[in-house]
Amino acid sequence: MTTPDMDVTQWESLDLEWHGDFAFMDGALLGDDPARDVYMMLALEGKPLVEIAQEASARHFPPSPLCVRRTIWRHRTNPGLLRDSQRDYYLLPHYHERYGYHTVQALPFRFEGTLEKLGYEYWRDQSSAYWFGEYSVTLMVGVKHQDLALLEPAPNFVSADCAMFSDGAHIFLQGKVIASAHDQVLYTNHPDYRVINGQVYRGFKPLHQKDGTPLHIANPEAFHMLAQRWGTDGESIIVQAQQGSSISYEYFYRIDNADLATFTVLNERYAKDKQRAYYVTGKSIRYVGDFQLLKCTQPVFDEIGRVVSAHEYHHDYFAVDDQFVYAAGTRLRGAHGPSFQHLGFDYYRDHQRAYFRKKPLQVDLDSFIVAQLYDAGSNYWPILAGHRNGPLGSNGILDAAMHLQWAPFFEAHPELTDYWWHRLQAQEEAQAAPQKEIPVRRVIGLGFELGQQVYFHGRLIIGLDAASFKLLGEHLCGDVNGLYLIPFHSADKDVPERFSTKSVEHFRAFDSTYLSDGKTIYCHRVFYYCPQPILKADMATFVSCGYGWARDSRAIYYMGQAKKYLDPKNTQILGTYAFSDTLIMVDGKPLNVEFSPEEVSVPHPHFLQLGTRKLFCGRRPVSARRIDLATLTFLDDRHARDKRRFYRYDGYAGLTEVSQADYLLW
Repeated sequence: MTTPDMDVTQWESLDLEWHGDFAFMDGALLGDDPARDVYMMLALEGKPLVEIAQEASARHFPPSPLCVRRTIWRHRTNPGLLRDSQRDYYLLPHYHERYGYHTVQALPFRFEGTLEKLGYEYWRDQSSAYWFGEYSVTLMVGVKHQDLALLEPAPNFVSADCAMFSDGAHIFLQGKVIASAHDQVLYTNHPDYRVINGQVYRGFKPLHQKDGTPLHIANPEAFHMLAQRWGTDGESIIVQAQQGSSISYEYFYRIDNADLATFTVLNERYAKDKQRAYYVTGKSIRYVGDFQLLKCTQPVFDEIGRVVSAHEYHHDYFAVDDQFVYAAGTRLRGAHGPSFQHLGFDYYRDHQRAYFRKKPLQVDLDSFIVAQLYDAGSNYWPILAGHRNGPLGSNGILDAAMHLQWAPFFEAHPELTDYWWHRLQAQEEAQAAPQKEIPVRRVIGLGFELGQQVYFHGRLIIGLDAASFKLLGEHLCGDVNGLYLIPFHSADKDVPERFSTKSVEHFRAFDSTYLSDGKTIYCHRVFYYCPQPILKADMATFVSCGYGWARDSRAIYYMGQAKKYLDPKNTQILGTYAFSDTLIMVDGKPLNVEFSPEEVSVPHPHFLQLGTRKLFCGRRPVSARRIDLATLTFLDDRHARDKRRFYRYDGYAGLTEVSQADYLLW
């Protein structure tokens, strides 16, 4: 295409500023759609264009997709369209407004002749019709583009995402066929929903139940949304629910016994009538008295933790009645509805105890504090939560860093006395006084030193008993007062975290995964998290079997979780595998393979062999075409052989053939 061929009533020449392979339009970078989010890392604001281009080139960001230094045209009535001599391009909406650069999408087609706007992001030219979405342009297939028009009657709220167009043969939604023009298609009072031939649709799909089957709606023509996820057909309540959050599966269900006359939507998740309350997952609640969302008050603090203002709102997940508290539709055991209140952030209390989210806290309720230190120059404003005996979670294990962090708050609240902070303040002042002798400190490893007290990375730790303190491997320690996790991340700031109050004298390690405090069995799955108790494990018969497996007289365990389909009476555990007469598990999950018990063998902790038929590495089947399974033998952790060849195990996926000479070199 050359300039004389261009329809100047439709297109106008556009001057771009090029710096290397990067183009700028009105000072904004034109980025390539396949890598549209990578340009966020450039921090564009305030930088000269040449500097932006140099940084993008140095970091090997994709160049602008247009023809370098060729004439570029821009559509006059649709400024989101660009054109060069080879292609047409679409500027994705919102990227410039949100991030400061344009995302340019190369289109697989070109517009022909006059491009006419039909409304609601529908356009047509002399050959076809198009719908312009946020992330692409849809070329409409099989459309009679000259007859395309908005389907009437359309409600006032109709928008580009929900407007339906018809060409007399088909009805289109977002540029795609949704029904025949002969079908009965109705708008509803909500842009996401429509009725097609007596079936309610959300988007392009009819409403369906959790198992994927269609949801029966008695009176679809009367369907309308009440609010958010709650709708009705005049006879039942129709609810839109979902499984998952970041990746979700949407489904619908019907409430047939709701009292429609008193049905009230409280928020996206809760609704109620005069008889029951309802949670969006399908839970029904027989409430007592008046059911309502929890009224929350979020304080706003200054830099020293004083409340300067507050804003009120209703909680998304917590609700109360005249007796109980409900979290995500489930009664919070032991919580008292009339006295339940929000303390700020994720902390709550009633007249008996304090809570963090749904978890009861073991704190002195009368002295419990929740505050924040506002720092205008930082993105992190520390939340302070604690009581008379220490910050929340410290279990009495304190250091100077905690004292320093809380200092602005306590100095601004002189009415608070006899807290841990004041006692630590007095102790630090006493230590700062001149001393005749400096106590000797002995290094014991992992950042710990012992003297008259315990020091961790040079910091005095209050609450640890130096006389009985011991290291228990790389990640645990203990004293007469309990067992502790040694902090791995931020070891220069954090303190050991107590997970058991039993003396270190009772500690026993079964292996690197399982341990005991003399009363309870623990599983230490992740070394930087506290070991978790296995509450039903039988101490007298518990044994570790290695590779995350354990057993007692009651159950088989993998990483602390009981496997209900494995009976300890007839289960063998070999390496990473556990198997009974009917089931094989590897890494705690079933292996879907047919087998007979007599052919099962585990020649290596990571390999399962079924006679001469099959070989698995973990869960992965290993091709045995070149391996003679009848003579396969593992020579060590990394090598095996059969009657013809040697193999090396890569530690991950399988066996690789090596020569005998290579084997001997290892």
